[in-house]
Parts: sequence; C-alpha cells; structure tokens
Amino acid sequence: MRKQRLRDNIAGYLFTGPALILIGIFSIFPVFFTVYVSLFKWRPNGPAGFLGLGNYVEMFGGNPLWLLLTLASIGGFVLAAFLLRSRRGAAGKALGLAGGIGVLAASLVAFVVALPYLVAQGDKEVFDSIRVTIWYSIGTVPIQLAAGMVLAVLLNQKVAGRQAFRVVYLIPYIAPAVATAAIFELLLSLRTDSFANQLLGLFGAQPLQWLQEPRGIFQMLSGAAAYGPAPAMGVIPAYWSEWAQGPSLAMGSIIIYSWWVFIGYYSLLYLNGLSNIPRQLYEAAEVDGAGKLRSFFSITVPLLSPTTYLLTILGVMGTFKAFTHIFVLRHAAAAGTVDPVSVSIFFTYFRKSRLGYASAVSMLLFAIVLGLTVLQRRTEKRLEYGD
Repeated sequence: MRKQRLRDNIAGYLFTGPALILIGIFSIFPVFFTVYVSLFKWRPNGPAGFLGLGNYVEMFGGNPLWLLLTLASIGGFVLAAFLLRSRRGAAGKALGLAGGIGVLAASLVAFVVALPYLVAQGDKEVFDSIRVTIWYSIGTVPIQLAAGMVLAVLLNQKVAGRQAFRVVYLIPYIAPAVATAAIFELLLSLRTDSFANQLLGLFGAQPLQWLQEPRGIFQMLSGAAAYGPAPAMGVIPAYWSEWAQGPSLAMGSIIIYSWWVFIGYYSLLYLNGLSNIPRQLYEAAEVDGAGKLRSFFSITVPLLSPTTYLLTILGVMGTFKAFTHIFVLRHAAAAGTVDPVSVSIFFTYFRKSRLGYASAVSMLLFAIVLGLTVLQRRTEKRLEYGD
C-alpha cells in the first residue's frame, strides 16, 4: 500500500509539475518580485536606492492615522455583516442586530470622514484612478450580468436561426479589442455627423462630446457646468461631491462599449448554465400555475447562481485589470476621468520611469482585487446547485 501510494504521489506530481512550474515562474514569482521592486527607487537600468516603505508612504501620505482609520472602518463593515447574520437564538439575534447596526453606523461615519483626509494627504492621481475603476466596475458588471441572463433565456427559445444569433452576439467578444475599440471611437466621435450624435438629433438633443467629455453624468443631468469640486468646499464635502458627479460621460461611453463586447460572452456562459436546468422543473411550475415571469425568478435565477457567481468574480477582476480598450478609447480632453488604476500604473511605469512607485501601486491594486475576491468567496455557500 505504501509503494502504491508513493507511486500515485509521484505520478500526480509529474502530471502537475509542468503547470506548477509555469504558474510559479509567470504568476507567483512576479508578485514577490513586484513587492521587492516597490521597496526601491527603481530606474529602467536597475535599483537607484533603497526606500523601504517610502513609495507606500508617498502614496498614502506621511500620517498613518487616516489610513488606519479607513482600514478600521472597512473592518467594521465586515464585523457588522457578521453580527447582523447572527443565528444563535432569539436573544442572540436581537443582540447581533443591535450590535451590527451600531458597528455599521460607527464604521460608516469613520469611513466618510477618514477617506477624504486620506486622499487629501496622499497621491490624488492614484485615488482618482481607483474611483474611476470602481465606477467602471459598477457600471459594467451588474448590467452585463442582467442583460446576459435575459439574452441567454431569449436565445434558448426554440426559434429559427438561434444558432446564427448566438454567433452574432459573440462576435464583438472574439474580435480584436483594438479593432472594435477603434470602430467604437468613430461611432462616438464628437463630430455632429457621427452616428451617436445623429441618433441624438432624432430626439431633438444637442450633440455631445462623448469620449472627450470630462463632466460626470449626474453632473450633466443636473445642469452643472463646472468640472470638479468648488474650491470653497471643505475636504469632506469636496471629496464626496466628486463622487456625486458620477462617472464622466467619457467613462460612460467606454462602459457602453464594454456592454456591447461582453454581454454576448456572458449570455453564452448563461446558455451553458440553462442547459443544466431540468425541463421537469418548468413543467411542474407550469402545472402549478406559475407563469414565465414567476418561473424565471423562482427557477432560472436561483439555479443560475453558480454561473452568476463565476461571472461576477471574472467581471470584477476584469474591470480592475482592464487596459487595452480603455487605452485605445481614452483622450487627453477627458482629463484623466477614464484612467483606471491599470492605465495609471502604465503611465507611471513607462512615461515617468518610476518603476518602484508603479510597483507599489500595483500591490495596492493586487490587495484590492484579493480582498474583493475573498468577500465574493464568502457568498459561495448561498449558491443553488441543481441535482
């Protein structure tokens, strides 16, 4: 038995060895080397001086109070969620509810106060790029999930030519990103005769700047003309007023491009999930008098939760790492309102030749993506798997 177990272990390591070596060289080693580079003032020809945590201090500012308070408030949100989910008897539920609400309120106040001061003392360019990335993720992932699921249900119907429709909806995803982004740039040109502005003209609207408009969408809807916070504002209202402006119209245009590219891909994966749902469930629901809408929300949505979970992880990670199409579609006139963290790292690395500082920002991005992935993994136990 020992010899057989030893042979099985050796065979297993031989099969997984090549993959482990590739992962180690191209995935694990670069992470540790990035940490190493972030501790130096690194130039293209090598290190020019050891800084320790100097790059991180520059990023977050010299006073660690606001960073610690911001991190403590984020930890408070996690603790509040744990307390609100308490299931230990009636007394435990009541105590957890009261404690969770109290911790949540305190954490929210601390976060609202600490984050603006953290941004004010740190690198505003980095934190602005984080805000752009968050808006990009919020604007793309939920819409792509919802539209992809609905489109998959429609394409799953027994209609003529459905295979052709599946291919057509997938073409934007399989086409080269640079080519599709260049075509989309022409469609959203600021010229009055561009496709987007001509479409607006049909409804009597004025032409827009689209990819070159730095004003926020909510700001434009409210009729405000200025870009950025009013100079007379304090630190806290000035920071949150920038959030209240919403993503810029330029970023909104890139979000529309992402919908066009990824909705077809999401629908294809949802179609695979739909094929695993037994038809007997729909037939039983129909016998019980449930309509199509009720069956969709009671059967389709819950049983597609594993696919939704996978696409959510891939979508969030993808938006935080997105680069190619954003780089092609960005314009200097947008005033950096379309530059996510990935683009900011690129400019810091190649244009400013600050390799050490770019590595430090990369580690911040890695920490954010890792934290979001861990939080999403915590929701896996709520998934519905069909038999």
